[in-house]
Amino acid sequence: MNPFNPYFQAVKDYAAGLRERGGAVRVWRVDRSASALKPPAESRWARVLKEDTAVELGGPLSAGTVFFLCGDDVSAVDDGRITLAGPDIPETTHRVLPFGQVVLVAGPTLTAGITPELENELHAAGKVPGYMLRSTGGHVWSRLSYQAMHDGFSLKLLGQAILQHIYANLASVSAAEVLFVTSGVGDVQELDRIGILVRSLAHGLRRERIRQATGGEFECESDGDCDVCPNSAVHNPL
Repeated sequence: MNPFNPYFQAVKDYAAGLRERGGAVRVWRVDRSASALKPPAESRWARVLKEDTAVELGGPLSAGTVFFLCGDDVSAVDDGRITLAGPDIPETTHRVLPFGQVVLVAGPTLTAGITPELENELHAAGKVPGYMLRSTGGHVWSRLSYQAMHDGFSLKLLGQAILQHIYANLASVSAAEVLFVTSGVGDVQELDRIGILVRSLAHGLRRERIRQATGGEFECESDGDCDVCPNSAVHNPL
């Protein structure tokens, strides 16, 4: 069994709990056959300076968590679903919002060994003009520019971009969905308690792969941005 499988239900139970407490939870759907969003022209991440920032998501003044789950049980994922608990970007007047993001993917052939590829692809999927994502140790701190807000940026559109990137670049993924949480610091912290367990499992699997690599070395084959990549060059002295 894929070691991430049990956590899918934990995320589902968490989302159900938000609804039971009367939280504002909305759902949208992405059609796999729909035309993909036009990718940004720049190959690297957007750089959003403080003076150009309309809204910050997560960060030191609030709470933020980001993680993903990959499993082989396709029935555990509601393909094409985007769920938002809390206000979307166009609806808020706050300059700082708590932010949680979970991406769930599944496919019959998916194993825990695909996690490095998934991490790189999911980071790349967030390359939306005017949206700067920074994630360290699972804690997210994003900035959204005034121009992006003016252009109609929303978490619905971000979820759409993530799912369409997965559909276009990860043939082994049969089902994918996204959960966003902006409803409150406590809600994001509760979600992060699941994220801590998931990230601990992912890190353990990564360390095991490094130990098994020839000479204890791990070589990154991604052409992504090192500033946001969850991996870095590592030499295992063991």
